[in-house]
Amino acid sequence: MKKYNVFILIGFIALTFVLLIVLQLKYVNETTAIAEENFSAIVEKILYDAEKEVEDIEVKKYIEEYFLYGDFNISTENVESLPKTSATNQKKASKSEITQFSQKVNSSIQGVNRVILEDYQRKYFRSKELMNEVLARLLTDAPKQHISQRINFSALLERIDNALTDNGIENSYCFTITNRHGNIIFSNHNHKKNNVIQFRQQLFPNEKTIDAYFMNLSFHDKTSYKKEAIKMASPSIAVTFVLVVMVIITITFLVRQKKSEETKTDFLNNMTHELKTPIASISLAAQMLNDSAMQKSPTMLGHLSKVITDETRRLSSLVEKVLQTSVFESKTSVVQLKEDDVNELIHRVVKNFAFKINSKEGKITTSLKAKNSIALVDDTHFTNVIYNLLENSLKYRRNELVINVSTWNERDKLCISFEDNGIGMKKEDMKHVFERFYRAPEGNLHNVKGFGLGLAYVKKIINEHYGKIYLESELGVGTRFIIKLPTIGN
Repeated sequence: MKKYNVFILIGFIALTFVLLIVLQLKYVNETTAIAEENFSAIVEKILYDAEKEVEDIEVKKYIEEYFLYGDFNISTENVESLPKTSATNQKKASKSEITQFSQKVNSSIQGVNRVILEDYQRKYFRSKELMNEVLARLLTDAPKQHISQRINFSALLERIDNALTDNGIENSYCFTITNRHGNIIFSNHNHKKNNVIQFRQQLFPNEKTIDAYFMNLSFHDKTSYKKEAIKMASPSIAVTFVLVVMVIITITFLVRQKKSEETKTDFLNNMTHELKTPIASISLAAQMLNDSAMQKSPTMLGHLSKVITDETRRLSSLVEKVLQTSVFESKTSVVQLKEDDVNELIHRVVKNFAFKINSKEGKITTSLKAKNSIALVDDTHFTNVIYNLLENSLKYRRNELVINVSTWNERDKLCISFEDNGIGMKKEDMKHVFERFYRAPEGNLHNVKGFGLGLAYVKKIINEHYGKIYLESELGVGTRFIIKLPTIGN
């Protein structure tokens, strides 16, 4: 995939998720607005119902007070005037007497009906009179009373609190009763001025009076229904979040893959260039040796032999560098640790490498002061580590190269330092020098041979030795690598 295609894909995905997040935020805001409207409607209904209940309680109180003394017993004074006849007389009565008796009974029943009708008429007019009196007192006497005499504040507060709980509203609130001037008559606690939502309902709104009273209900926050709205949207938010994380991981993977492809391409280009030179030199020397027309003096033969030998050695070194890449692919340890004296190992490598340093008019010194220099190391791979660090100093040198190799002990660690006065490196390059195929821009030139594998190989091998490697460098001053290995006792 081309580089600009990757950026187009990333931009498209980013735009898609921005739109998705915007839609999610819009959904949350709309859900919150609906929840807030429902909240307001519920609270307003609670206050309205509470006000109606206060009115009903007051009307009931006046009705009970006046009707308590009302006469609702049926009058029986005329019922007692009904003729009474014993069973013995009934048995002895003649037919004419029975007829007379029936007439009297009918007359008495009519009298009783008339009495009952008059009694209920009297009660009806009495009830109507009492109702008129109750209404008159409700309209005249009740408004003259103080609000605290007309309403049981504690019972009203309990009723509102129960209604809020029944409707799932658990926000802290402040309930007050005030007059038309805003003076507080009753409050469930100290009234606060910074409440968010304010609801008001007039008490006894049908009364035409100067003194009007209001129930006020205020809430300190909106967290209850906001949390509910977020809770409703939480599944889609969670899915969006997971998708965003997955896309970020995917994009990161694509970018790293693209970078890895680019570094591998650079590696192949450098490797191709490096391999062509010794192969071409060996091929040319072979052609000259096979040319029968060319006179082959001992001097020429020696020269051609030296060219073939040097280029073969160089080709072997390149192959060794390529083989080092297998270390990174191996999932198991590639080292075979054995007890060895690191001071002696360093001394042997520095002695061999000194000829190369001297040929470049450089200088290498050692200060091997570690008293406990015995550690578990792989002779072959650790020797390669030392050579790689020395080669690194030689590649990125300035006019007069000076390399100092030193050892010392810190508690249970063996410390090894490789310090030079080379070109150094930038801080941003120091973060990546141990990455495979990475080469600093200053060194990514064909006049500085390398493939970006040396320091990555060094770090890999040091980790296999259960050690640590640290880098100190300053551009234009020099570079220092410090290796810390556990000593034999650890």
